[in-house]
Parts: sequence; structure tokens; C-alpha cells
Amino acid sequence: MEYSILTIGLSNELVSNLKNLITQYRLHFIISPTIHTADRLLNRQQFHLLIVDLEYLRSIQRSDWLAGIRPNSFAPIIVLSDVPEKDVNSIVRFGGDMCVSGKWPYSVIADLAYAQLRRYTEYNPGSTSSEIEQSAFQEGDIYIDPARHVVEVRGKSVSLRPREFSLLLYFMKNPNIVLTSEQICEHAWGMEGSYNQGVSGPIAILRKAIETNKSAPRYIKTVPGVGYRFTAYRDETCDDCRDSVGNL
Repeated sequence: MEYSILTIGLSNELVSNLKNLITQYRLHFIISPTIHTADRLLNRQQFHLLIVDLEYLRSIQRSDWLAGIRPNSFAPIIVLSDVPEKDVNSIVRFGGDMCVSGKWPYSVIADLAYAQLRRYTEYNPGSTSSEIEQSAFQEGDIYIDPARHVVEVRGKSVSLRPREFSLLLYFMKNPNIVLTSEQICEHAWGMEGSYNQGVSGPIAILRKAIETNKSAPRYIKTVPGVGYRFTAYRDETCDDCRDSVGNL
């Protein structure tokens, strides 16, 4: 599974270093250029960690912006400050989890980010298996929210029927694994036995909805004589995918 980190006010250099240093998870960093963009993103999708530069918020006179995050997200919030010993009390009251020095070595900030990710995604006793199953997530270009029945491909909304939605969800939960028709029938749709003819039809419909060129699919590959494989392809040149937000 790919985890999403939203950063607000961080330098590209810091984000690049965090991406290279946190190797324990597959991470997708989204750099929000403004707090307005961050609000929109927090309303639209789930994040597993937020990292915010308090000096940036001060520069736009919006230090209180943190207080509005919690109604939309319970993800851990790490706040970077030039004077963390003075800011920690207010940051905690605003809903932040950690207030640390933005001048610390990148490796230290990366270790703290990893610790917060681990606690939120692995050690959270309040998360049940059903809640995990319903969590929104992203693989490559494709974002899916099972609870709201929402799919976005390269930043654009895609409408799918229940059968194709369940098929895509099963593929995205099993990236880069060759899945047989029998496995798809059983796990995506709750059907037993071979259903080869019934699998090819929904896959053709799904490809038409998500692929830019269904004759040369990027996301759902056919493995002759075996089944199908979903690849978490990401188009790094796609302007629509970026949705006016910097991605690394």
C-alpha cells in the first residue's frame, strides 16, 4: 500500500531528502503551495502524515490554521519551528502531535516522520480491519475511496459501476501480483469457480474507463494463459495528475 504525506511550506530540498530517507514505506509526497490548496486536499482525500512549517504559516499570518485540520483529518501532524521550545504548547493545543526544530538534520526529521507514520498505520489500536478496508488510498495515478465509492485517475474523477469498482479495488489491493480469473471472481465479487468469460468483459470496461490507450494498457496488464496484473504506474509528466500541487 502507498501512504500519502502532505507537506505545507517545506522546501523542495527537505521533501526530497525525506523521500530518500524514509524507505520503510511506499510514500507519495504531495507538496501544497498554499493552505487553501491544503484545505481542499484534506477535504478530498486521506493522508497518513502532515508536515507543516510554522515559519511559513507565520509569514502569511495564519499560525492558527492548524486548529482547523482536525475536523477533516486525524493523521499525525509534525510542525517545524525555529523555536520549538516556545511553540510546543500552542502547537499541541492546536492539534499538532510534535513540534521540532526545522534546523535539525534531515535524517532526524525523517526518523520522527517514520515513527509517526508507524504509530498511525501499524500501532493504532482504534483501527479495525473493517476500517482499514474502507480507508482511501492511492496506487500510482489512481486514487480510490471505497467508503465514498470515489475513483480518480490522473486527478480526474471516473465513474464506475459496482462490478468494475470492486474489480479495481481488488487489483489496487494486490499491485504487481498476477491474479487468475478464479481469484478475481472469488475475492472481488464473492463468486466461486471459473468465470473466464465474465472476467474479460468487466476488465474491458474498466480499461476503457481508466486507460489512456486501452490497446496498450499501462495499469491492467494481461498475462497470457495465467490472468491479469495491476501495475501502480505513475505518469510523472501528467499536469492533470498534479492538480496544481507539486508532487515528488
